[in-house]
Amino acid sequence: MRRIARVFPRSTNITPTDADSYIGSPTMFAEGYDQVHISCTFTWDIPKATQIQREWQQYFDDMRIGGPAFDDPGADFTGLYTRPGVTITSRGCPNQCPFCFVPKREGKIRELPIVPGNVVQDNNLLACSKQHRDKVFQMLLTQRQIDFVGGFQSSLVTDNIVDQLRSFSIKAIWLAYDHPGAEKPLTKAVERLKHFNRNQLRCYVLIGYKDDTIDRAEYRLRRAYEIGTLPFAMLYRDANGQLPSLEWRRFQRRWSRPAIYKSFMREVGQ
Repeated sequence: MRRIARVFPRSTNITPTDADSYIGSPTMFAEGYDQVHISCTFTWDIPKATQIQREWQQYFDDMRIGGPAFDDPGADFTGLYTRPGVTITSRGCPNQCPFCFVPKREGKIRELPIVPGNVVQDNNLLACSKQHRDKVFQMLLTQRQIDFVGGFQSSLVTDNIVDQLRSFSIKAIWLAYDHPGAEKPLTKAVERLKHFNRNQLRCYVLIGYKDDTIDRAEYRLRRAYEIGTLPFAMLYRDANGQLPSLEWRRFQRRWSRPAIYKSFMREVGQ
């Protein structure tokens, strides 16, 4: 059996931590591998990934570099580049949101063989066929602390889906408030999900895209909280990974830590 070293430019909350996974440069223990795979998720990490590739090439001949940052459309999910418990049961998304790279990279929805896991990373699970969703939900009955971190499209949350979700051990259901027009479907989805508490209902809020201002972004974040979710500010970075201003970065940090924003939301009676 071929030994594969998986190398990552940075550690995230889904990066594997086994003995054959590495962050950055090779270590004195990196030996005996038949192949080295460098996996890069973010476009702004491409320079770092290519530098790492040069360093590993000093010791290994069979090198591969790829990942979402290189517009890899993704094949069947194997779990090779994620920690145990993470699963991806579909790729792509039928929507064409201008701020999202997923449709360009992965195309429309492709349903994959289902690998058991409690952290569901699908880009748009609810856009899959009912047959596929039912199979995923059947698998999730065997899991605990389920985190739908890939997110649900609010407009696709139905009463039937909510009834199925109530059978699970839920850690978090993620929704989104990416633009002003998303408020109405978000509100309806939260109303349907009323059996879950605020700590279980999370909401990605895109900030800093195009003509956005901090005042407009703060309005969406506050509304996401008032509607009944815990918002998480997602600061937009373009394909080149250009770093937003320090003011935007400070604002994003403030609205990505519930302990901070819960305190000042309580002060205004929310």
